[in-house]
Amino acid sequence: MLHDLDVYWIGGSPCSGKSTFAEKIEKDFDMDYYKIDDHLERFMEEGAKKNIKILKMFHEMNLDETWLRDIQTQVIDEFDFYRQTFQFIKKEIIENYNGKPIITEGAALLPELMDKHEIPDEKYVCITPTAEFQLKHFKKRKWIDYYLSDCSNPQKAYNNWMQRDIKFAKIVKKQAKKREKNYIEMDGSKPVQKTYNKIKTIFNLKKKIYEI
Repeated sequence: MLHDLDVYWIGGSPCSGKSTFAEKIEKDFDMDYYKIDDHLERFMEEGAKKNIKILKMFHEMNLDETWLRDIQTQVIDEFDFYRQTFQFIKKEIIENYNGKPIITEGAALLPELMDKHEIPDEKYVCITPTAEFQLKHFKKRKWIDYYLSDCSNPQKAYNNWMQRDIKFAKIVKKQAKKREKNYIEMDGSKPVQKTYNKIKTIFNLKKKIYEI
């Protein structure tokens, strides 16, 4: 079972610094790093083959169908997508676990899923950005223009994307608060190191916990 493994989970919403903190933990504490976003395309393909409705839909949609839809529908579908994706994440982590601690991160790690799979609170932290923080930092991702270049209306697609993520973050924040999860809101007012120290405290990481 997942809760029996030495795995640390960073969930939340996009553009909140999850990967930055996971990479630092990987380096500082010699953990394996399981970056969920790197596997989502493959999980969509597997889900489509298994005829899992939401994964098949995402796998088959083009950019217009993905980003020019009603924003509220996008938010609902995003939660459904992550709920259905988690079975693949769970299976892969369990099958590849070799006793070495793992740090994993991704928006798929919803507070509700952490409860469902009995992940200890001391091994989970949820991070979401304020809207202002998200909009500021998302613009720095230079691959966005290339990614949306085949969309019939790239600007509308981008705006919808941002609004979807802002709404997604609000719901995830509400979930984390309601379930009393370790929660951090990124607004840019605190040094990154201070937030990193808080995460290390939550995870009780004080020294390297694995030696080769």
